Amino acid sequence: MTLEKKKIPCSKQECGRSAVYRTREMAARALVPFVLVTQVPSTVCDLLKELPPTPGPKIQHNHIHGTLLQVLFLLRSFQSDSHRPIPSENGIGSALRRYIWIASRQNCCLVTRGAFLDVLVSLCGPKISILEDGEVRELRREALSVLLESELLVSGPESLVPAPGSIQLLLSLSRVALAACVEEPEQWDTPHAPQLLESLLSSPCYEVRGLALDALLRQLQQRGSSQWLQQTTLSHLTGRAFHETHPHCLSKVLEVLCALGSTGPILWQDGGRIMAQEEVHKRLLSLTKTSAHSVDLQCAALSLLSLLVSHAVTSEPQDSGAAWCYAEWAAVVCSGCSEEQPLEVKMTASKVLVQSTAPVLTSPHLPLGFDATVSLWKSLVTLLQDEDKDVRDAAADFICFVPESLLSPDVCRSSVCPPLALDSAVGILCRLLHQWGRLSEGVLSLAEWLMGNEEACPEESAEAPSLDDEDFLFEKGELNLWAEPVQWVRLLHRHLAALLQSQDPESPASDPDRVRTLSDRAQSQTQAAVRSLSSLCPLPQFTGPMEHARLTLRLQRAQRAADVLHQIR
Repeated sequence: MTLEKKKIPCSKQECGRSAVYRTREMAARALVPFVLVTQVPSTVCDLLKELPPTPGPKIQHNHIHGTLLQVLFLLRSFQSDSHRPIPSENGIGSALRRYIWIASRQNCCLVTRGAFLDVLVSLCGPKISILEDGEVRELRREALSVLLESELLVSGPESLVPAPGSIQLLLSLSRVALAACVEEPEQWDTPHAPQLLESLLSSPCYEVRGLALDALLRQLQQRGSSQWLQQTTLSHLTGRAFHETHPHCLSKVLEVLCALGSTGPILWQDGGRIMAQEEVHKRLLSLTKTSAHSVDLQCAALSLLSLLVSHAVTSEPQDSGAAWCYAEWAAVVCSGCSEEQPLEVKMTASKVLVQSTAPVLTSPHLPLGFDATVSLWKSLVTLLQDEDKDVRDAAADFICFVPESLLSPDVCRSSVCPPLALDSAVGILCRLLHQWGRLSEGVLSLAEWLMGNEEACPEESAEAPSLDDEDFLFEKGELNLWAEPVQWVRLLHRHLAALLQSQDPESPASDPDRVRTLSDRAQSQTQAAVRSLSSLCPLPQFTGPMEHARLTLRLQRAQRAADVLHQIR
């Protein structure tokens, strides 16, 4: 269907001039299907002719805004259509330059100023333009002149006061500035690019700061390099990590810094002061512990802190200022792997552990110490058994970063299914215990894994054998609820038995006090489980299958752990 000027639908004629913002927007969207992609340029030109050439007292701003929205949605449909015609001389560029006053401070309506700027961005930004290159360059010069005289770069009495449409205008100005200083600085070729980016990052409006940080993050991820950023911008970002007050913006700052850190070491500055790594680590540790109200901020802080720890443990010489936080970092990562954590936190912990596989988990030097490293391995094993498939799959990628010397001959350094990754993880840890020379301590730690977290005393277990909601590790129905834990117990016991057989008889003896404590605990749990099983109704496999399965699992854990500890003695 073609759209002639005399047959413009009523949505354009009436709804496009409505006093209701949403109605004007819906009318603009409704116009798009009526215009063929080949007719977009001529239709846009016809629409632009309806704009007033100069400001005046009788201007209908609702009409201007409705017209600009129609132009904007038509341009976006043109850019998204794969069968669009080749840009040619169509008069749109010259028409926009005639009405550029609508985007300037001559226009008292902030909403129409913002809409005109959005049209400019659609034509001058990184997307496919409907204009020829020469027209785009001229339009960019006009847009820059408007931008440099706008409220975005002005402070004091002339700055923009809060009013209806003020945030929308600032965001539209920011999009023009980002196109010039971040997305396509080579095409815009302006010496004011650093000033524009600095103004955006230090804007009092958190929406503007967030928009700028999103654009920075996108460009860093696309380019894979930070060489295009000036040192003043890097210093500003590191300073914002300490002074940003809005949670969303702070999380974006940390994400940008994490992207920067993945390309090389970060020089942390706050103004003109160079900050020590210890100060940075304290700040990030504090954020990971106190940001439970904002999952995005918690995940961003944990990711950045983990990246800095990985850099610190692989640096030569070792950074003594970072060593104090290793244990605390390990504790934070382990807490992020627990079952009650949100999915986003567990996914972040999975990625952190995967990235830490080479520098931390499989390092022959134990940079975090034995206890912290084993606790991280336990957290990885926990994630490999998580209820959510995405978490299990993400954690299974650790196998891609394990040295080949630690892998079994039938396992390669590529993505594997979580069950195979779980079996491989325990096998790799057993080989690492040999490599570290900590076999005796490692066997006791694995024996504790085997017993699980059963802390109930025999009396409590006998008197209150009921199931709690916390016992439901997997929401998979009653019959196979405990299948995975039983398989895990058998897998772990198999590796432990093989580890004990390979132990050198002349190797250092295990701590007798710890062995005795664990043996007493295993015996206590065995007796409690036996008493609880004997108190069940006849044929408990049928009358109470869930309770029977839970107590049987507890009994298997305790008996297999007692068997291992008996061999140690």
